[in-house]
Amino acid sequence: MRKMSSKLRKRAFQWLDLPSDVTSDVPRIQMIGSHQIAVENYREVTHFSDGELRLRLSEGSLRITGAQLTIRAIYRDEVWIEGNIHGIEFAK
Repeated sequence: MRKMSSKLRKRAFQWLDLPSDVTSDVPRIQMIGSHQIAVENYREVTHFSDGELRLRLSEGSLRITGAQLTIRAIYRDEVWIEGNIHGIEFAK
């Protein structure tokens, strides 16, 4: 039953011509300058310090390095990070 509903959902999204990042559970990363980043569809914060943040994703992990990093907001499926961002590394 669940498989059928996901097929129906996929078909409905195709019919509505919605972009694939909206219809799937893949991570979406939005960066504003070098001081703010939002990550949608993350699974878990696995490490946090003022110099590094690591997130578990549905398909791998994300490592954000910088200085004075803070978690500005955290929700069930979205996290906002602020600070001086030096690097972003994605690993499968």
